[in-house]
Amino acid sequence: MKVMAQLAMVMNLDKCIGCHTCSVTCKQAWTNRAGTEYVWFNNVETRPGQGYPRTYEDQERWGGGWVRDKKGRLRLRDGGRFHKLLRIFANPKLPTIDEYYEPWTYDYENLTTAPAGDTFPTAAPKSLISGKPMKVSWGRTGTTIWPDRRKSFPRTRY
Repeated sequence: MKVMAQLAMVMNLDKCIGCHTCSVTCKQAWTNRAGTEYVWFNNVETRPGQGYPRTYEDQERWGGGWVRDKKGRLRLRDGGRFHKLLRIFANPKLPTIDEYYEPWTYDYENLTTAPAGDTFPTAAPKSLISGKPMKVSWGRTGTTIWPDRRKSFPRTRY
């Protein structure tokens, strides 16, 4: 794919209400290929929350940040160029799909083909990776949409 043009957005965060319209628009424009369902090029962090990918700020877990050596100089915690070259194709410290979240869609066919009845049909979530029904445990907005964990966090400005 040859990139012919680029797109940039400038957002006034003083007017942000946390609706993620900018994120969804960016995702629709850039993730139209298979394998990019979980990628969000624009990410609006809503705090408190775990972040995206989950716990990405945990420097100990992911090997990020800096440490001082015996001489007091700063060096990368994850090692230098040689260590990174050894792990170029298999880095054990990269986030997995569980840290990003498994992307899902809904079974809309059940809504359109359901027979008339006393109850409304529902659209169950199904995985975009395997196509099988799944239980949604978290999304990229983290704890803001899960009622069982919402009580443990203070109310945000949104």
